[in-house]
Amino acid sequence: MDAFDTFDIFEEIENETKREHKEHESEISVCSHSNVVNESGTFLCSDCGVELSKVMSYEKDWRYYGSDDTRKNSDPNRCHIRKLEDKSIFKDVENLGFSEKIVTMANDIYSQVTNGKIYRGNSRKAIIFGCIFHSIKLNGKMYTCENLRDIFKLDRKIILKGLKHVNLNAPKESQIRNKTSNSLEMVEECLQKFDMSNEEKKEIYELYEKIKNKSSMINRSRPQSVTSSLIYYYICKKRGFNNVNIKDFVKKVKLSELTINKIAKEIHKIFTP
Repeated sequence: MDAFDTFDIFEEIENETKREHKEHESEISVCSHSNVVNESGTFLCSDCGVELSKVMSYEKDWRYYGSDDTRKNSDPNRCHIRKLEDKSIFKDVENLGFSEKIVTMANDIYSQVTNGKIYRGNSRKAIIFGCIFHSIKLNGKMYTCENLRDIFKLDRKIILKGLKHVNLNAPKESQIRNKTSNSLEMVEECLQKFDMSNEEKKEIYELYEKIKNKSSMINRSRPQSVTSSLIYYYICKKRGFNNVNIKDFVKKVKLSELTINKIAKEIHKIFTP
């Protein structure tokens, strides 16, 4: 997975947010929490990551450290109250190199989209990734998703889950919902993998605009798949379909031959009278 891939995932989610938001409440109720694990007395759903319950002990936690433990008492009994769990993300990202402004905004987003619930493991990491991603985007910073993924060391499915969670649970008035993706920026990300002139890039930008909303199949496809297929179509038209090695092409874009061929054929139909 590369830098463009994650941005592509984000646009796909953003385009589907309205539909998925309506399904979100029913989706939560669908989870039967059938796969429950016990982590140190806390019961978690391994499917959705939600903390279901916690075993509470009201007994005193006694500790006797011996006669040399204190100067004043020969038999000190210590009773400690467990410190409340910190739900902020500051400790999670303190060594990842993000600015205080980015982390503070991401923490605010995290509070909004988790609504006080506790998430652990990859579910928590995924949501934090989504919050940092949106914070960087809202602050107008240029940070490649490839580097962001390397920092968090997460795979594509976990990243997708985090971005989806943030988009579905962000308040309706949030800038996250109102911020639109710049498709041309993502096209540029993909074009960086190929040695093309500025004139060729310009032509591809123009073609990208022309295929928008011209096919329901393309509208349903992931933007990275569409863009990669468009580039493949463009190269084939320039060099000839028999002169382009699709196996080499799919290695660069990290997509399947089936996906590239299917969407490229659909693009060909759009441009064929």
